[in-house]
Amino acid sequence: MPSPPLLEVKDLYVQFPTPKGVVNAVSGVSFTVAPGETVAIVGESGSGKSVSSLAVMGLLGTGRIADGSVLLRGEELVGTDPERLRELRGTEMAMIFQNPMTSLDPLFTIGDQLVEAMRAHRRISRREARARALELLREVGLPDPERRIRSYPHELSGGQQQRVMIAIALACEPALLIADEPTTALDVTVEAQILDLLRRMQRDHGTALLLITHDMAVVAEMADRVVVMYAGQVVEQGPVREVLRSPSNPYTRALIDSIPLPTTPRDRPMPAIGGSVPTITEMPPGCRFHPRCPSVQDRCAREAPPLREVGAGRASRCWLHETAGAALGGEVRRAG
Repeated sequence: MPSPPLLEVKDLYVQFPTPKGVVNAVSGVSFTVAPGETVAIVGESGSGKSVSSLAVMGLLGTGRIADGSVLLRGEELVGTDPERLRELRGTEMAMIFQNPMTSLDPLFTIGDQLVEAMRAHRRISRREARARALELLREVGLPDPERRIRSYPHELSGGQQQRVMIAIALACEPALLIADEPTTALDVTVEAQILDLLRRMQRDHGTALLLITHDMAVVAEMADRVVVMYAGQVVEQGPVREVLRSPSNPYTRALIDSIPLPTTPRDRPMPAIGGSVPTITEMPPGCRFHPRCPSVQDRCAREAPPLREVGAGRASRCWLHETAGAALGGEVRRAG
């Protein structure tokens, strides 16, 4: 019998106030993450992937969860007392943000911030916490940790700052680690190092990873399962190998086609998806992707397709499933 999911998000709706009224930034999103599993949420900017992860952490700011459920080890987080959420953040779940410079406090040393993170959740002396901080900095591969523990964030490179953020996130050994575009501001070499570090940390600590990204190449390299989002909705999800080999949704196909391959000539323009993701205040009727879809039909502009099963562990949101079968064909190869 399969073990219950560590994280279960069910029919999640997240609302934000805007000058045009209250609108849904996330509409009916559902997914699970099993213990030790890597699940990637992928989509363009404005797809709702980061909002979904912030909802899990209880860090929505002016937004609110209007409906749905977020279960962590079976405990309902929606409507939970803020003090309880603070207890869970760090001990049971932690988050790595895409810009470490805005997450690290410029007025405190790296060591002080690591010590504070541990002492906020554990009964541990300052000396014990500092010794553990050094261990963590070595573990995440920060060079010269004895000196860097006394450094301030501005004295570190972007890649080093992200390593510190990973160390802070892992300080209390959470069961779930959410990484929101953790390599966006890094060059290709440092990106590969950070992704390797996340894999190693996950393997060594048995941590489940929820990876938020816009990059299908990262999904191919890192994830066990993928959730594809567009305009606040899940449009496809399933095992990574199956989804990348045989995508069931035109949007997923377009994202896959945007992956550069080593064999692609440098002078050949990259395929691009025409148009842009609609704003949350101006969602089109029917299928939200239909104004940009190369396979659009008359029905797509009138009726919103449901998310339906298209195979074992797979689901997709597209009217094509009624006329042309579930797969759009093609196979994606890993970049690099």
